Amino acid sequence: MQQRSHARTVRSIGVAATSALLLAALSACGGGGDSSPATVSAMNVATTKYGVPGLITVTGTHLGNLSISAPGCRNVARLSSGATVSSDTTSYYSCTPSGTYSSTITASTQGTTLASQTLTVQPPVVTMSVSGGGVIGNIVFNLKGNVAPVTVDNFLDYVNAGFYTGLVFHRVAHFNNPLVGPEYFVVQGGNYGAVTSGTLPAAVKTPLYNPIKFEGSGGNNVQWTAAMARGQDRDSATSGFFFNVINNSAAFETSSGPGYAVFADVSGSAAVITQITQAACTSLAPSNFNDGSCVPIPNVVITTATQTQ
Repeated sequence: MQQRSHARTVRSIGVAATSALLLAALSACGGGGDSSPATVSAMNVATTKYGVPGLITVTGTHLGNLSISAPGCRNVARLSSGATVSSDTTSYYSCTPSGTYSSTITASTQGTTLASQTLTVQPPVVTMSVSGGGVIGNIVFNLKGNVAPVTVDNFLDYVNAGFYTGLVFHRVAHFNNPLVGPEYFVVQGGNYGAVTSGTLPAAVKTPLYNPIKFEGSGGNNVQWTAAMARGQDRDSATSGFFFNVINNSAAFETSSGPGYAVFADVSGSAAVITQITQAACTSLAPSNFNDGSCVPIPNVVITTATQTQ
């Protein structure tokens, strides 16, 4: 009897210990632990650039039960490593501004708003330095993040990864379209490294991000804008882009299906882009573009591309 009672006691202690361990594990994962509503004593949003992760810092209590709403951000995440390890009294969140230049970030618990802050960023700008073939200068992209956020985010990802450095402007197109009448004229780049003849390299530069969803053009391919190049599939744009050197809205909207997604104004750089159209140009093989396009040789090279705002 004593031996059986002792065994039963040991077994009870073992079950209690196991239950305690399970509760601790659940609490660490955010489940089965303290369900007390969060409180917020302060919330701060660090200044950042459009498309560049910013930092939200919240202090209070029970912050594991806090919810953050940030409709003007992508990739919102509670941080748990390095110098920004979130705890029950201080929580850190990453927030990448996208789609708007001013938005409200809200902290809430169980449906109750505890604090809010306004996140404001300047419209994004990229400065691309080019040289070669008698061309030298900067092309400034005033990006339309509030109009074409997917396209702008994609372009900035390539810029901030240094992808465009060393690539060339591989196509100048200038020809008449008999279907719509007006001549259209584009300068295209963002795909290839050095080109030494009228045949483009067999492959574009890699690695590429996944192709992006087409955001529409709506007749916006007007003179001195930048748009994404793509294949037959409207959702196939990756790194390639082009400049509309004249108003191409009628031609692209009428004869080329859904058109091309415009993502920047480059009007302040018209003189530099015009230099590219006037550079010595070697006809491209019909296997590349069967439309009278040519490639500047010596190459016009992108020496740097930097997000400057």
